[in-house]
Amino acid sequence: MEINPKLSVWGNLSREVGKLGDIKLTIDGNEVLGSPGMTILEAAGQVGIEIPSLCHKKELSPIGSCRVCVVEVEGAARLVGSCHTPISEGMVVRTNTERVKRTRRVTVELLLAGHTGPCVTDTGASDCEVHQLAAFVEVGPPSFRVRKVRFYPAEDSNPYVRRNLSRCILCHRCTRACRELAGESLYSMAYRGSDYKVVVGYDEPLNTDTCKDCGLCIEMCPTTALNPGPDLIRGRKFEGAQEQFPGSTPDENRSALLPLLKEEQTKQGVLSRAFMLETAEALGLTLSEVYGVATFYAFLSVRPQGRHIIRICNSLPCFIQNAPEIIDGVQKAIGIAPGETTLDGRFSFTLTNCIGACDQAPAMLVDDDLHGNLTPEKIGEIFRSYD
Repeated sequence: MEINPKLSVWGNLSREVGKLGDIKLTIDGNEVLGSPGMTILEAAGQVGIEIPSLCHKKELSPIGSCRVCVVEVEGAARLVGSCHTPISEGMVVRTNTERVKRTRRVTVELLLAGHTGPCVTDTGASDCEVHQLAAFVEVGPPSFRVRKVRFYPAEDSNPYVRRNLSRCILCHRCTRACRELAGESLYSMAYRGSDYKVVVGYDEPLNTDTCKDCGLCIEMCPTTALNPGPDLIRGRKFEGAQEQFPGSTPDENRSALLPLLKEEQTKQGVLSRAFMLETAEALGLTLSEVYGVATFYAFLSVRPQGRHIIRICNSLPCFIQNAPEIIDGVQKAIGIAPGETTLDGRFSFTLTNCIGACDQAPAMLVDDDLHGNLTPEKIGEIFRSYD
């Protein structure tokens, strides 16, 4: 099977024959010799065994997030990602068992289900790695629907990069290319759950002030979420890209970010755009990185909040202990739904995944005060104690 190298979904399947190490393993019944540090994906490619992958590219560090490249390893309780699992002496790997194929098909179905419309009507479908991958694993239209599919308007204002986030599959390849190859961090991941998305700056359109004519993110995008604009200068090479685009950010600065955000949240009750810009400049980060962290953590907020913040745990321990009944009780008591603030600015109401009170479920936080073992009858009395 001939695969266009730019559109390849097989990850890093090339390594010079003859560079054999001293680690012996078996892949699909074939004896393979590999070198220390080599991954299963690399070792399989060395002998021509194709393992599909999506989030992985040889130019980027492996993260194993898409789970398309999973394989069986004898003795392992779970399937492992071949793109980041190193080989070991005597390892026995099976890449094409029924269990493996079934898992890959479900994974690809989920990716397809997350798109905002039928891919067959997309004019760029022939260039989409997800389409190629679906054909390889023999997946048709998804047999189920995700609960919430996000739609984003296409961005055509940038003359170098055109974005359509409705086609994004959240593989992180653009964010990693920007950081690892271009030495920048213009893209970042923000929000949580079904709102999780790639952002630029303060979740703003991609403009020429933030992104110019690098084009590496376009080369790395597996779908048609990123496309070249009319003024893009093509022909950049991945090899040596760090020398072309020097200036990556020290990791130690990133470790100082969260404490600063928490301190500002405590003082001001909100993380303003001005504060995030100031923090980004002080730490040598981009606004995208700061905004991504600020929107990921449930106890941080980029929107003004009421004088008192109500947080109800909506995770499984609380859910099975009648959390929905408590959520409904709060809505009736103060007249707002999750994500809203009362007109008088007294209360803001939000749901969170955990407040660390599983033993007192269903539980609720009002500011820093924990109220556990709740019943609907207790809610009104609790709120009356907050002015």
